Amino acid sequence: MVAVSPVEDIREMVKKLETQELDAQLREGRAGNEIYTELLAGYLALGRLPEAKFLWKRIPESAKTEVPELGKIWEVGKSIWNRDNPRVFQTLQNDWSEPVAPLMEYTLKNFREEAIQLVSKAYASIRMSDFVQFVGLDEAAAGQLITDLGWTFNQQTGMIGPVCKKKENMQLDSLSNQQQRIADFIAYLEN
Repeated sequence: MVAVSPVEDIREMVKKLETQELDAQLREGRAGNEIYTELLAGYLALGRLPEAKFLWKRIPESAKTEVPELGKIWEVGKSIWNRDNPRVFQTLQNDWSEPVAPLMEYTLKNFREEAIQLVSKAYASIRMSDFVQFVGLDEAAAGQLITDLGWTFNQQTGMIGPVCKKKENMQLDSLSNQQQRIADFIAYLEN
């Protein structure tokens, strides 16, 4: 049996929900609130912000008032869209319904991992107070994360020294392979 990754499971779920939404709109003129709720959370979990934004715009106002969780999910989306990291982590700290909770947990995990990657690539040093806000952790959890990542922390200055991970097994095309691709491209342009 082949193990399926969580992201593949979410992609499949989103495909099914998109089909259900379309079918419901064609039949009844409106999809059910649970479809909107799970689809919006699914888009955020996959990092598909434009789709989430367009879904939010097409969700009927009545659904938005009937299901307050929709507004909470969209608050997370707006915070991600505006790149307001502290607000993203704040809005993700909600009591989510059973079908939405795993999606929001996945969103939190991915957003935090992306923030850590960004810090490791963009900063030679960063204050602990800034790092804590950027990754949405308290100082104790951030300290443990720094240790786990093999980063340095100077207690006296309060500065963290991120270490950028190198890409594993980066293979470059051989020179002759690159030359052949260029020659093929030039031949294509000439014809």
